[in-house]
Amino acid sequence: MKEISALCHSKESPWIEFGTSGYRGRIADDFTFDAVKTVSQAICDFLTEKYGGSFPSKKIIIGYDTRFLSEEFAKLSSCVFCANGFSVIFANTFTPTPVIAIKILKEKALGAINITASHNPYNYNGIKFSPDWGGPALPEDTEIITRKSNELLKLSEYKFMDIDDAKNRGLLVEADFISDYADLIKIKLDLKLISKNNKNIFPFITSLHGTGQGIIGNVLKEAGFEFEEIDKERDAFFLPGMAPDPSVKNLRGLGKLIKDYNKNAAGNKPAKLALGLATDGDADRYGILDEDGELVEPNIIFPLLYNYYIEGKGIKGDVARSVATTALVDRVAKYYGFKVIETPVGFKYLGKLISEGKVVMAGEESSGLTVMGHTPDKDGIYTCLLVLEMLSYYRKPLKLLVKTLLEKFGPIYSKRINVPVDKEKFKAEIDEKMENFPSVYEGKKVTGKNTTDGYKVFFDDDSWLLARLSGTEDLMRIYGESDTAENLNTLINSFQEYLI
Repeated sequence: MKEISALCHSKESPWIEFGTSGYRGRIADDFTFDAVKTVSQAICDFLTEKYGGSFPSKKIIIGYDTRFLSEEFAKLSSCVFCANGFSVIFANTFTPTPVIAIKILKEKALGAINITASHNPYNYNGIKFSPDWGGPALPEDTEIITRKSNELLKLSEYKFMDIDDAKNRGLLVEADFISDYADLIKIKLDLKLISKNNKNIFPFITSLHGTGQGIIGNVLKEAGFEFEEIDKERDAFFLPGMAPDPSVKNLRGLGKLIKDYNKNAAGNKPAKLALGLATDGDADRYGILDEDGELVEPNIIFPLLYNYYIEGKGIKGDVARSVATTALVDRVAKYYGFKVIETPVGFKYLGKLISEGKVVMAGEESSGLTVMGHTPDKDGIYTCLLVLEMLSYYRKPLKLLVKTLLEKFGPIYSKRINVPVDKEKFKAEIDEKMENFPSVYEGKKVTGKNTTDGYKVFFDDDSWLLARLSGTEDLMRIYGESDTAENLNTLINSFQEYLI
């Protein structure tokens, strides 16, 4: 049946826009029940037109995170899909993004809807659409969905079916997604190797009150580890009012636990060494804390794991990274004779390369990573466990592994800052500013420019700078790398002044 919403939209009303990973907005402001139903209808229309009625499957996976009203938003989306003749497999509890990706592949589904705003603040929520190959939808698809969503938003029109009616007709069934995922990662990881190190490592774990809670711990129990997990309960305000992002600021409490544990254990030999494993709100991002309770940047974890894949696991091949991600990965690849594929920011591009079997690992500086033969979406849970596997192989503290990596492939320092900007003003001025960019900047000769995503400048000493607009927030992101922290700070601060 057809339901007409009573909500009216003026010209000043917010429009729906898909960013780097779906549509996100402030709850009750622009992310509303009506918006969720409208976007869901737009995706239904997109799929119907794409397949022309010859669907390889009519299954749609629908999951949600721990945010306020996420389950209710997911149910409303399900009701729209069922009213459009699709068959919904609905998560029976809040579910990580990588788990949903695995479920798409296992069920050979047409795609998935995930109600999540990932690492954004508590008052945001979002809709992420993933097609049948399991990764985030590519721009050619989201551009169509965006256009259709805004056309429908003007009408506030969508098909809708009562959820009990959908269940009675067999169009909606609830299922456990997490068990299948847990079984899969146990097969893919070298649990036997990890288990051999359970007497040497004591992991502290946090999901930051997100969807990853309990999953890493259950794997570690099977591997014979003692561990402590914090932030296990659902909290829609994230402690309260925190963005569930595995950042230095948000992981200070975890870091203190690690430092206190190792300080108290120092006099007891042999003692276990504590470290930290963290995931974000939807568990697609990771945070790794070393034995000093300090966050090891993703720009270090990624090349460390790539080096381990080749050297330790014997899995050799090319690698992919986003334009904003460290060139340390390039140095590892070059050392072993492999290529690097550079993509725009957004894991959809990296996930597609994994899906097509073109690279053995793909990662980005914002804590996203996955590997060949696993999910084509980023997976914070799997990455945390892969770090434990790496530590079990080398039998060395994480800090020492980082030191060894940088001695072999460094020195290199990476940094990113976020600068609030007027997006329209930035877009209007950036082309001219970059066209007139000096040929010598802060004493360094400019050797090239790249506009794959944003504006990237290369210098003759292997330093680089990148400026690009955020896809989800009113921010300009400035990235950079150089051979010393001092040189890097000088470059980034100067670049910020030049652009604003």
